[in-house]
Amino acid sequence: MATQAVENRACRSRNACIGGVCAGLAKRFDLDPIVTRILAIFITVMTFGVGGIAYLILWARMPREGEQDVLYEITPESAESNAFGCIDCVTGRAAKDVSKTNVDGVAMLARLAVAVALLLLFLLIATNLSPLMPGTEWWQFWPVAVLMLGLCLIIIPIPTRLEMAWHSLGIVVLSLAATLLPMSLGVMSWNTIPCAFELAWPLVLGGVALYAFGVYRGINALMVAGAFFIVAFCIVALTTCALPGDMETLLFQMPDGRNLQISFVNR
Repeated sequence: MATQAVENRACRSRNACIGGVCAGLAKRFDLDPIVTRILAIFITVMTFGVGGIAYLILWARMPREGEQDVLYEITPESAESNAFGCIDCVTGRAAKDVSKTNVDGVAMLARLAVAVALLLLFLLIATNLSPLMPGTEWWQFWPVAVLMLGLCLIIIPIPTRLEMAWHSLGIVVLSLAATLLPMSLGVMSWNTIPCAFELAWPLVLGGVALYAFGVYRGINALMVAGAFFIVAFCIVALTTCALPGDMETLLFQMPDGRNLQISFVNR
């Protein structure tokens, strides 16, 4: 009974982007890790950072996967790989030599394909949203492209030593894009940014310092903490320091023909 309880308990996954909480919950409830990560980002944005605090609490409380397991060091004599053929585990040499240049070329083509797909997706979203919001131009939705870049940095694994640095940077890019979008549309004034810096500059300074020191020392927790300092600054900018822009009324033309009007006159 005790063993079954341990197996059914949610644990932080070792296949983690940040702390392994989303991947662990996905494994516990038989979900796709990407879906749980997107839901976590959505909840964090919609709750103005409360979801991020809940994530940190779960990170601290949930045990790491496999902490109670006994590990054995086993070194096989050889291993078979479709890409490299037979590999001698002692010398690390492969019978089939694959050029590093070819591998780098494939990776570069993959990154280029992702960039082109993001550009096309942004143009599709912008050109479809602009007619639904009279008074706006498609180029005013440029923060959406930055937002998609932030999502990619958070969701897509990056097999490098600084993988956590890239994921934390994605959190920063995502929050900055969400802050810049209402300013680009004219709902908020661009003067909101200097107003926010004047009030909450310690958050920016602390966030940059924590992130830089975390990257220098390789401490993932500091990188994430620095990113959430920047998220807190963006929340202050969107709430406490928000200044009205030129657009007093935002009009949405619904697909069924109805109009949804949001007025900002009395802000």
